[in-house]
Amino acid sequence: MTYQKEIKKVTRQFLIILLLLLVVSYIITTWTIKKVEHQLYQDTSRIVGNLILKYPSEEEEIINNLLNPDKVENNILEKYGIDGKVLMEKEVKSLKQKIYFDEFVIFSVIVIAITIIYVRNLFHIYKKIDYINLYVKDVLNGKATFNIKEYEEGTFSSLKNDMYKLTNRLKEQNDQMIKDKKYLEATLSDISHQLKTPLTSMYMINDLLKDEHLDPKVKNEFLNKERAQLERIEWLVTSLLKLSRLESGMITLKKEQVKVIDLLKKAMEPLQILIELKNLKITYKGNMNTMIVCDFLWTIEALVNILKNAVEHTSKEGTIQIAFQDNPLYVMIRIIDNGEGITKEDLPHIFERFYKGKHNHKESIGIGLNMAKNIIDRQNGSIMATSIIKEGTEFTIQFYKNETI
Repeated sequence: MTYQKEIKKVTRQFLIILLLLLVVSYIITTWTIKKVEHQLYQDTSRIVGNLILKYPSEEEEIINNLLNPDKVENNILEKYGIDGKVLMEKEVKSLKQKIYFDEFVIFSVIVIAITIIYVRNLFHIYKKIDYINLYVKDVLNGKATFNIKEYEEGTFSSLKNDMYKLTNRLKEQNDQMIKDKKYLEATLSDISHQLKTPLTSMYMINDLLKDEHLDPKVKNEFLNKERAQLERIEWLVTSLLKLSRLESGMITLKKEQVKVIDLLKKAMEPLQILIELKNLKITYKGNMNTMIVCDFLWTIEALVNILKNAVEHTSKEGTIQIAFQDNPLYVMIRIIDNGEGITKEDLPHIFERFYKGKHNHKESIGIGLNMAKNIIDRQNGSIMATSIIKEGTEFTIQFYKNETI
């Protein structure tokens, strides 16, 4: 548990103090015993000395009795009416006082030591609480945060690390919200700009159609142009709704096994009329049984936008080659055209939203390739493009089999 560090720390401090007190107690007790022994030795020496002075001829007998106390009568003092307890009362009383004093000192030291440990740890705990409280206040007040991350064990260290993680997460969320807000502002600005052109054109056409003397043929031509602008707005709004649903996470892409050739042919269907008008040659190269794990409908959406780009930028009688292959790491699809190509200045930006290069189709809005990349990226894939002006463009799509790649 996280609080074991604090318990171990306090327990260690108590054990150290207890050990010190035991050592001190041992030293005091040993010193008291030695003092008593020294006093007894002095008293015995004084008695023996007086006896030898009075009875010098009995010196040897006195010394033998001293060295062999078992031979001496134990109750000798009682014969003379002397109470041994009374005789030793003074010495015993002094010894008791000394022992009581030593015990009081030891007890006092224990109480003081425990109090110091308790107060010290309590102060340390409140200091850490104040430290974390100050950190939280700084975060709430929007001040520059400081790093309180620790690499130790224990309850407070764990709390500090959790607070650090929480602060970082809140900061990341706040930064993401600011980023999303700026992105939304930029997107709305781009959408407004994209809608402004067809709407302005429609206003002008509408004003011209008000002319009662307008030639029916010209009128019909204006009506067709107006319809084309409406279709353009519808496509733009539909595409933006799809893209916003993708980016907001409202759509969960399915994982199903489908044949690559089925995906490609299905993606070609909406472009068939334009392909026939331009008399383009479409070739397929690869194992027709090659399988891929993806969301069938959304992957078709991505491929349609990539193939549409190739068809629109390939001249009449041109060729579009579609090759696909499978290996242990990924399934690769290559779409190669011999069209007008993309300039070096435009190539790094073609997947950006609303980007229109110098050689883009005049009706292009700059959202199709961005949507395609978004769909492919969300399916553990990648897309890249290479191009040479007047020679053609190649799009390479890879769907990785291992999601850790």
